[in-house]
Amino acid sequence: MIFAKHELGFNFNNDEESFEKIKGCENYPEDFYYEIFVLAKSTKNKQIRTECANIIKKQAPEALQLAFKSRKKITLIEDSSSFDKKLIAILEYGVLSEDLDLCKLYTLVCKRLSLSITYSKKEVVQLFIETPRLLSQFNGIKELTISTSRQKEGFSSVVNNITQLTSLEKLELETDYKYIPEELERLVNLKEFILTAPNLVWIPVGITKLKALKKLEFRGSFPYGEDEPNPNIVNFTWLTELTSLKHLRIGSFTVQDLSAVELPASLKELEFFRLENITALPDTLGHLPKLKTLRLSGMRELEQFPASVSEFKTLEVLEVIHLSKLKKVPASFIFGPNIKRLLGLYTEFMPYGETPITKLKRIVFTNPELLSFVLDNALSFTNLKEIEIICDAPKRRSTHTFSAFKKLKNLKYKLAHHLEWVLEDIHECKKLEDVFIYGLYNRADAEITNADVTNFPQAFSRVKHLQTLRVQSAKALVLNTDYLPIKTDSLTITDIKVIEPGVEDFEVNHIKVIGTPITALQKFYSVIRAKKIKLDDVNSVKNETLDFDNFKDPESFKDFIFNSNVKDLDKALKTLCNLQSLTIDFNKDNAEQNNGLTAYTHHNLKNLTIKNFNGDTSVIKLLLERTPHLEFLEIYECVGLADLPKVTLNKLKTLKLFYSDDIQSIENLTVPNIELFKVLSCDNFGYDAMVTASHWKTLKFLWLEHISRDFETYPETIADLNLDTFFIDGFLTKRQIPKWIGKMKSLRVLGIEQFYYCPLPEELAELTQLKIMSIRGCNFTEQVSDKFKNLNLEDLIYRYSKFNGNNMKSSKFYALAANKILKEDFDNRYEKYDLYC
Repeated sequence: MIFAKHELGFNFNNDEESFEKIKGCENYPEDFYYEIFVLAKSTKNKQIRTECANIIKKQAPEALQLAFKSRKKITLIEDSSSFDKKLIAILEYGVLSEDLDLCKLYTLVCKRLSLSITYSKKEVVQLFIETPRLLSQFNGIKELTISTSRQKEGFSSVVNNITQLTSLEKLELETDYKYIPEELERLVNLKEFILTAPNLVWIPVGITKLKALKKLEFRGSFPYGEDEPNPNIVNFTWLTELTSLKHLRIGSFTVQDLSAVELPASLKELEFFRLENITALPDTLGHLPKLKTLRLSGMRELEQFPASVSEFKTLEVLEVIHLSKLKKVPASFIFGPNIKRLLGLYTEFMPYGETPITKLKRIVFTNPELLSFVLDNALSFTNLKEIEIICDAPKRRSTHTFSAFKKLKNLKYKLAHHLEWVLEDIHECKKLEDVFIYGLYNRADAEITNADVTNFPQAFSRVKHLQTLRVQSAKALVLNTDYLPIKTDSLTITDIKVIEPGVEDFEVNHIKVIGTPITALQKFYSVIRAKKIKLDDVNSVKNETLDFDNFKDPESFKDFIFNSNVKDLDKALKTLCNLQSLTIDFNKDNAEQNNGLTAYTHHNLKNLTIKNFNGDTSVIKLLLERTPHLEFLEIYECVGLADLPKVTLNKLKTLKLFYSDDIQSIENLTVPNIELFKVLSCDNFGYDAMVTASHWKTLKFLWLEHISRDFETYPETIADLNLDTFFIDGFLTKRQIPKWIGKMKSLRVLGIEQFYYCPLPEELAELTQLKIMSIRGCNFTEQVSDKFKNLNLEDLIYRYSKFNGNNMKSSKFYALAANKILKEDFDNRYEKYDLYC
């Protein structure tokens, strides 16, 4: 889609500003009659409307005066139906005035240079059918998409007017008619033509005269559904006339022989697809001097390529898919001198002949024969950097293994029986960085194939260093840690049978284990040297005792999730002397052991998450007193903490209270440098606690979601904070949106969600510095004031559901909408909105 930009930034939604801009121009009003017409038909400002109407009636050209007789207004509302409403208004003006420049009106009102008449509103299509010339009045647009499918009788006369749009650069025509317009040569600026015509019986001569055409896609069936290929078009010799063509895509025809077709020498990209009866491709295919990309698919009868393909000089990308009868292919073709990408799916061809030194950097082995050929000729593939293997093992071993590919960086390896030998001496690939080992997940049967492969390749044990290693989806696979690389930066193991700790030490920076049990966790910790370990609930061992004396290099741990019994707990955390991040999932069945957490001062700890605490607040107090450098604190699903302990955390910047209903007071907490405070689903966090938070003058971010329902108003002292982000919600309450928010001139982001029983206060229209605003789930009792048009929002978020009967009508908040409404939850888009919450 191409958007139109007005040279003066004219926007009829900002009527006063736009009117002043055009009035200040030298040739006003003569050069701006169309802008004046749009303002007269859209503005709610009576003075502007009267002045503009008088100009149109007394001075404007006759075409505009005739159109002005229509009583149709241009809507200012921005919602899902507003575009069709605007287009209907424009068309009705055109019905009254055949000389009216509808393209100019369309760009001013809809801000587009692209027009689509596909499955449009019935009124839109009916207006075009009743007055076919309307389409020709859009001359000036750059792109047109038009479909005859399911259109009423008489729509063919609309299609015939396409040739009047001489400005078109792109045409997408989807038609079930037997004929298309004859005089296509009138489209002298057409660069791209996408034609879908399952019933077309012949090619108009005009197509061959499109000398500016760069891209042609010609389909003989609709892209969706099970339509049969077009049986009528079998002659494609006319293609040679398109001397400027660079991209050609043709498919879904019953043609059998293309050998006599001379393709344009200008082609750079060529695709033939779903030519199910084809037995011969163009004889001169290999003589195209500029062709870089060739894609062939869905040719079940094709048994061989023309001899000329061995002569390709410039081909870089070759994709061959679903050519089931193709068995032999010249190696000089598929591994040509400039080939960089080769893909062969559902095609078990065997290369033959001499293999040149190839520039190929990536290859996917989809059949054992191709794998054997490449390994047998490994010295011709010295530039390979990426290998993916998704086939079974060859019947015989080759001379070489993957160790011959010295530039190999990325390897994807689907587990298969008797295939491990291809990985022998893989440690000789010194540039290897990323490895992905997996079983295939069959979505149709919802099961994992290759599930009976049990052995993890031992060859990786000699690899000194990998950046990433992923192992997943192999339910029978047993991974002995002795088979892992000596060092891995990032290791992820998902859904395999089991991890068995070995006897050799191995090192990782980050390890994540999901859905996979570790047979002996104590032994596992004794051989792993890691900075960050994340184990899911499968390895939650609250009934197993760990002895940190046997940990391998405990001083290397930077991040630890504590959810188990530990011998001499105080000594254990002292041993992990360099921890920076700690998550404690408390063991409710062994509260005495938790006291060990308070026995040692943790000088390096910066991030602390406390989960499922149920006990004496004094334990939390002592723990916090022993974390003098804490910067991040999260309390999650804790019971018994009515008051946060009296403690000073001088370096704390972030405090989160989640799903902890007992918390009522935070007044004992001293946090002189706090910046972010978020409360979520704490049912007893009420007015007094908010007053305390409002005294934290360093706060930049305050998020209060699903808190107590008992208070009626928010403390106005919050307005004194210099906040960047503020969020409140009225879920299941009758609270009002505070008017004092309008005083918060530092706000960049404001969330006011799920308020059902109040208006949006006009005072908030003073927040002209606001960039992001969310009103998700609101249903204001009154229409939003026009004063909110003065906001300079970049994003307005209003997420609604078509299945929810409580959606707020867009007309109620259109003054806020401007040109952009995002239907999403903005608190889930941290990076986009800079909400690190």
